[in-house]
Amino acid sequence: MRIPTQAERQPHPLGVRALHWSIAGLVTLAWLVGITMEDLPRGGGREQAMSLHYSLGIVVFVLAVLRLVRPLLWPLAHPTGQSLWRVWAAQAAHWALAAITLGLPITGLLDRWARGRPVSVFGGVLLPAPMTIPGGRLWGEAHELVAIILAAMVALHIAAALWHHLALGDGTLVRMLPQRSLKHSPPRPRTGT
Repeated sequence: MRIPTQAERQPHPLGVRALHWSIAGLVTLAWLVGITMEDLPRGGGREQAMSLHYSLGIVVFVLAVLRLVRPLLWPLAHPTGQSLWRVWAAQAAHWALAAITLGLPITGLLDRWARGRPVSVFGGVLLPAPMTIPGGRLWGEAHELVAIILAAMVALHIAAALWHHLALGDGTLVRMLPQRSLKHSPPRPRTGT
């Protein structure tokens, strides 16, 4: 394991970390609501859960678009000394993760619209289909498949972050974590020795 350079120990900008963890949290919450909402009895509670799921999906969509333009706003330096294939693999994995995160809410919207149903978000705002969407329930199957692919990609993402941290020791994981204050509190005086 090598010692990370000073640049590699610097945290990513706050906006990058906030975007990353916001997407992670919202996707997780949307997934949890999504896997439980179909099991709820028909009625108000189920409709509220579905609206929450759709609302979270819309927010994820907006954040995923921001994630795609993020390199223009906050370009990040790659760790030094990495082979070209690792840099390309990391970039490809991040672009694929961003694209699938964008594709998940899109397939969800297309599922509702293809079945002739508007999407109710944020407490009752209706999003009607912008045009006739062919495919019917096929979009629902696509939505579920994309969710499974995203879960697999997140697992690989976590595994890669741990590999960087435990095997390579290059500071990649630590740079994305919330940062603690650099100021340390003074040591407590010992009592009763």
